[in-house]
Parts: sequence; structure tokens; C-alpha cells
Amino acid sequence: MTKTILQQLSLCPNDSSIYLINKISEISGFFGHKKHLVYMVYNSEGVEHQSLTTEYLRLNTNVEITAVKNDQQFKTGRYNVIEILPSENGYDETTVESFINLCVAHTRFMGNSSFINFFYSLVNLFQYPREQKFINLIGFFGELSFLNCISGTIGNDWSDKWHASGSNDKYDIALDSCNFEIKTTMSIDEMITVKHSQLFNMDKNYLVVVVLEENNSGITLNSLISQMHAHPNHFKSYNFALNVEKEKKRVSPVDAAGKKFVMKSVNIYLADQINPFKEIPDNVTNLTYKIDLLDLPTIDISNFKSEK
Repeated sequence: MTKTILQQLSLCPNDSSIYLINKISEISGFFGHKKHLVYMVYNSEGVEHQSLTTEYLRLNTNVEITAVKNDQQFKTGRYNVIEILPSENGYDETTVESFINLCVAHTRFMGNSSFINFFYSLVNLFQYPREQKFINLIGFFGELSFLNCISGTIGNDWSDKWHASGSNDKYDIALDSCNFEIKTTMSIDEMITVKHSQLFNMDKNYLVVVVLEENNSGITLNSLISQMHAHPNHFKSYNFALNVEKEKKRVSPVDAAGKKFVMKSVNIYLADQINPFKEIPDNVTNLTYKIDLLDLPTIDISNFKSEK
């Protein structure tokens, strides 16, 4: 879709008119305006006029649109508009792809509601640098692999509980009754780095260790995401779509498309059963260390069938 939209944008005249490029629904779509890509949604929620410009995005709400130059399906009225701004070298395809995916997810899962919150979620997303370390790719792949494993093994969809308040959440997955902290490794020595206060506290927490192997017989991050999106019932929430795009911005797009991994194992540990320090002196804070999990008891994944 990204290549097609950018191609259609390049064909739009460079004038003050608005040109339909791709219709998402009866109230939203992608448009071209002065060679810029625009996401436009009918303002039926009554948002008052606001105008804000960041490095990559421009917001205008409650804008009177009288006509779409090449398509009259969109009625005259007031619309909310987000414009993605190109750099000096034009549009970066990876950035545009994230923008398109999230706009489609906004329409699909939220209709035309929460438009201002949606804009600020985009602002936060596009603040991330385009290239990140290999370790971000490993961690992202591991977390998605665990969600996919839960879906395939016990039939539960926890994707809406994954980073429910953002990637800086205290826990990777926060359910109603317990939490999961996911650590991904490519090592087989079972030595995992933990932050003591995050894992061992008054909450009911589980440590999940996902072991990956880089292997040409495996799948890429992009392929894993595509498989999850294709699931008939799971991984359909806006929260999941937002976090996938956010995390994709933190890894190399080259690695996401080219490096293949196999999930070797998933082990789950109840925090209370593996706590090596029952008491920590009051004058010790921010304690981080490596813990050897070899021979420690694990929890069978089937025990979480009733967890939502």
C-alpha cells in the first residue's frame, strides 16, 4: 500500500486543492495536498479548532473542507487533518509506512474518535530514532513470540495488555491478576539480567525467558508481524497496532526484513519462587544483577488458560 500511495501522491498536482489518494472508510482517507500526504477524518466528534506543527507532523482540526478535487464522495463539512511532512530528501518510505498503518488502525478500531490523542501518539512515535541496536530487535521479537505462543497454545489474546500504557510500562504484560516481565536471550546459559525491585515486590509477577536462535530456517520480524496480523481473531486492538509500529521504529528496518530467528524455548518462572534475596537493606537501591535460572522450577503455560 505504501508504494502505491506514494506513487499516487507524486501524480497529484502541486496546488491548493485536495486530491483523494486512498479511501479508508466513508468518513476517512488519505489525500494529497501540495504534494504532502494527509490523513483526513470527518469531525463528527466535534473537536474544536487546533493547529500544531512538529518536526514531522502538522495537526489541524475542525477545518472546513468544501470539496475534494477528484472525488465527491466526501461531503462538504468540517474535518480533522494530520499532515506528514517530508524531509529535504522527500518522504522516507519506512516512516510513511508506519504513518499509513497507524492511520488505518485508527479508522478501523476507533472510527473518528479520540483524534487528538491519536495525533499525540503519532508525535511520540516519530520521536524515536530510525536505527537502534540489535538488542532492540531481539527483545521485540521475543515479546511478540511470547504473545503468539500464548495465542497458539492456550488460545488467549493478551495483545491489548502488552505495553498498555506505553513501552515504558513497569511490566511488559499487565493482566488483571498478574504481570509478566519478558526477557529475550540468544544464550543457553540461563543467566538473565533482572532489576530486583521491578520483579520482586508486592505484585504477583512472572519472569518469562524466551530463547532465540538466529537461523536461516526461521522467520524475520516482519514475517512474524504479518502472521500475527493475519490471525482471524487475535491481535486486532488499536493498542497492539500502535505498539507494533512504535517498536518497529526502534529497530533497523534492514534487520527487521532480513534477519531470521527460531524460538528455541519459552520458560515461565513465578517471581516468589526464584527470589534470591528475601530482604534487601534499606540503603541499597536500583539493584540489578544476573540470575542463574538453571534448575529453578518453571510454570507450565497451560496454567494461564483462565488469565485475561
